[in-house]
Amino acid sequence: MATKRIVIVGGGSAGWITAAYMNAAMNVGGRKVVDITLIESPDVPRIAVGEATVPTIRQVVQTLGLDEIEFMKATDATFKQGIKFINWLDNYGEQFYHQFSRYNPDAVDQFGMDWLKSDRTIPFADTVSAQPTLCEMHLSPKLLGPQQMQLPVTYAYHLNALKLADYLRDFAVARGVTHLMDNVTKVEMTEDGRIAAVQTRNGERHEGDIFVDCTGFAALLIEKELDVGWDDYSDWLFCDRAVVMQVPYETFYPGFVRSVTMSTALSSGWVWDIPLINRRGVGYVYSSKFISDDAAEAELRQYEGAHADDLSTRIVPFKVGQRKETWVSNCVAIGLSGGFLEPLESTGLYLAQFAALTLAEYFPHDGDMEPLADHYNTIMSDRFHEILNFLNLHYCMTRRSDTEFWQEVARPERILPSLQEKLEFWKIKPPSRGDFKDQFTLFSYQNHELILYGLDFLKDHYAEKYNHDLAATEIPEFIARRVEGMQRQLPPHELWLQQNLGMPEYNKPGKYGSVWD
Repeated sequence: MATKRIVIVGGGSAGWITAAYMNAAMNVGGRKVVDITLIESPDVPRIAVGEATVPTIRQVVQTLGLDEIEFMKATDATFKQGIKFINWLDNYGEQFYHQFSRYNPDAVDQFGMDWLKSDRTIPFADTVSAQPTLCEMHLSPKLLGPQQMQLPVTYAYHLNALKLADYLRDFAVARGVTHLMDNVTKVEMTEDGRIAAVQTRNGERHEGDIFVDCTGFAALLIEKELDVGWDDYSDWLFCDRAVVMQVPYETFYPGFVRSVTMSTALSSGWVWDIPLINRRGVGYVYSSKFISDDAAEAELRQYEGAHADDLSTRIVPFKVGQRKETWVSNCVAIGLSGGFLEPLESTGLYLAQFAALTLAEYFPHDGDMEPLADHYNTIMSDRFHEILNFLNLHYCMTRRSDTEFWQEVARPERILPSLQEKLEFWKIKPPSRGDFKDQFTLFSYQNHELILYGLDFLKDHYAEKYNHDLAATEIPEFIARRVEGMQRQLPPHELWLQQNLGMPEYNKPGKYGSVWD
């Protein structure tokens, strides 16, 4: 079988995840199945923001055979054990966790029902996992020394997306991927609507069997040439801009490195707070319909504090939605060209990774693309709609009414019909495995429970159902034992980063409150 030619137009994290992953997944055992060329424009500005991930990022590390320590050093990475949400329910300082590790019973899971029937004096997340407590103590998910993989704690990473792209570029090029810094100036089309080749400013012509559009919102191939439309999701997700800021630890160091992403709701959206090994990245994701850019920047600076007065910011506009089809003819859109959903649950890199994995699985080795493209498009559309529903859930459960933004997102007509159907069903029974039948589901019933119960789902319903005679919430004994045991074994996140990645020791105004003090 002849070697197939893949031409990727556009670099960045999406382009290099695609190149590195497909090269590693398809060219195995000394067989050259695909020849990959990536053409990257030297004129497109690169956006350096901190990026949070989900645990599937470790599949990339494992599939590529990367050394985790080397990978983390190269990308300024820290550990991420979940997300901590603040002020999403009432704006009274309440908080809840969406953590990665949770007890998974072999039999019927009664934890949700038990908590719903309790007085809710203990957050649901603390009754099913030790991880929220570990995160509050700023502990690492891994041990020091040679037994680093001993404890069953699920984690992902916070990392520098630019450095991730550069690291994967060097990795992929060293293993046979061709990298060109040039601008695509012309796309040659065949009579039957396929892309035959792309021409570059330097006069080169590159033919391909599959062309991958990783040109971001510009969508040079999938939209400009193939005229594939866009499904807009702004009726369900209002935010369309972010003002971002980098806070070097030399400017301000809080005394610890969190192992969670912070998501704090503000007047017209929310702030991400992501720790890297040398700085924090903060960004206010907001709706331009409800707040101006200047007001959003002022609100972000107020969130960060006086030490941020001299730090620069940048506005990043975006649109939420997905391409009507991400694989058309012999062109596949991956990354922003294929779709984008606001980064509330850190799914940006996941969608690029999943798209590359799925393309490798559905690759048209014999040239018959149409049936493969149909399946691929269905799978990718399902992923976007799954994530859209999950993000919509975060907004529609709020009780905030202090600003027009929060009043609007909670209106019944802003709830997706497919989500509303689930919420009605979950009034009858809590979420369970059988409610999620898609084999590719990223957010299971357990993820939904953490958000639902973190946002006090059905509080009045169950209080009335049991005549307000609700049992005291309890932490199961085995969870308490895990907390105690892991607290003794796990080091502070900062200490693990210092000993394994060479993180400098910054001034420490605070204490850890752990056995490592």
